[in-house]
Amino acid sequence: MKRKSTYVSMLLFCVCGLLAAACVQPSTRADRSGFYADGRFRSHVGVSAPLTLAGSGGFSATVPADVLFSPPNATFRFAVFGEGESGPVDRAAHMIASELPSPGWRWEKESLARTEALSYALVSAGGHRQVVQIFPVESSGDWFSGFWTLNGRTVPDFWLAKHWSSTPYDDIRMVAEYREAAPSCMRERLTAYVESRKNRDYAPLRGKALLPRCGREVEEFSRRADAAVTFGDAAQPAAPALSESGSAAQAALPGGRPNMRKLVGVAELVRNLPDAR
Repeated sequence: MKRKSTYVSMLLFCVCGLLAAACVQPSTRADRSGFYADGRFRSHVGVSAPLTLAGSGGFSATVPADVLFSPPNATFRFAVFGEGESGPVDRAAHMIASELPSPGWRWEKESLARTEALSYALVSAGGHRQVVQIFPVESSGDWFSGFWTLNGRTVPDFWLAKHWSSTPYDDIRMVAEYREAAPSCMRERLTAYVESRKNRDYAPLRGKALLPRCGREVEEFSRRADAAVTFGDAAQPAAPALSESGSAAQAALPGGRPNMRKLVGVAELVRNLPDAR
């Protein structure tokens, strides 16, 4: 009887330990040279000078899903980096750590390139498999462009972005993105596409159609992006939190929620759960 009691006590101890571990929220921190996430995120993304921290924070945002009923909310922890403290923003970067409620939801795999992507590749960096895409971004309606304009900076009408996305666990996604003003060789086509959206029969933007006249510019942009954003050891400890008195802590955030489909991805229901329909 004593042995049985000891076994039950040990079992309860293990269960309590697992529950306590599950309740520990992963933390993310940013300093002037990078973005750090611990816990299951276990990621470190560095940025090179002259990019420096402009703002960071976190909230929850609704994620589009593959089901008709209420979609899930995910955490949206982010850091934004740019050049200087005033004037136009021609180069910028941001990082996102996003977690879906689990069990029940997972991130949809990014097995296909976006329609607007000029390139798509799989690489290994920072201890994770990264989906890497290059695509244009329209500033109008973009949450991170709104961040800059709300804080008194001007941004280009169109960006060219290099986007790294990793999914270390089904419910966790890490994003890093480097941006520059879109090169002149594609701006006319991008402007024409925006104008065409006023018609009901407009065609989706095909990113690869931008390449024939912009191959050299895109290659040079990609090299600058690789030099500006670096992926460190995933086990590296988090950096000290930025002082609340720092200018980055005082940055204003856009009132609307970000477009999670474009910035992070799409959620899907884990259908093999007993209660899943």
